[in-house]
Amino acid sequence: EKMVMLRTIDTLWKDHLLGMDSLREGIGLRGYGQKDPLIEYKREAFDMFAAMMDRCEREVLEHLFRVQIVQGEQPPPVQARSRRPTQLKLNRGEDAGGGNGDKTVRRTGEKVGRNDPCPCGSGKKYKKCHGA
Repeated sequence: EKMVMLRTIDTLWKDHLLGMDSLREGIGLRGYGQKDPLIEYKREAFDMFAAMMDRCEREVLEHLFRVQIVQGEQPPPVQARSRRPTQLKLNRGEDAGGGNGDKTVRRTGEKVGRNDPCPCGSGKKYKKCHGA
C-alpha cells in the first residue's frame, strides 16, 4: 500500500513540477491581457495543485482496487534468536592483525597554531598549507 502511494505521488509530483515550469514560462503573456501575472500564476498554480491531489487520490484507489491477493505457501515464521552474553565475541583488535597492543601515537612537540608558519618549511601559514 505504501509503495503504491509513494510511486503514484512521486510520478504525479514530477508531472506537477513540469507543469509549473511551463506555467511560469507562459504566465508573462497574461500581462498583455491586462491581468496581473502574479495573481494569475497563484490562481492557476493552486488549481493545478488541487487537480494533482484529486488525481493522486483517484490513481491510488484504482491501483489498490486492482491488487489481487494470491493465497499461497506462507514462509515459516522466523524464530527470534536468543543471544546469551557467552555467545557474543567482542572484537578487540586481535583479529585485525595487530594483537601486540599498539598504542596511540602522541604528538611530541607543541600544537601548531593556524596562523603560525607551517612546519614543512614552505613559508605559508599552517591553515593555508597543511591545515586545509
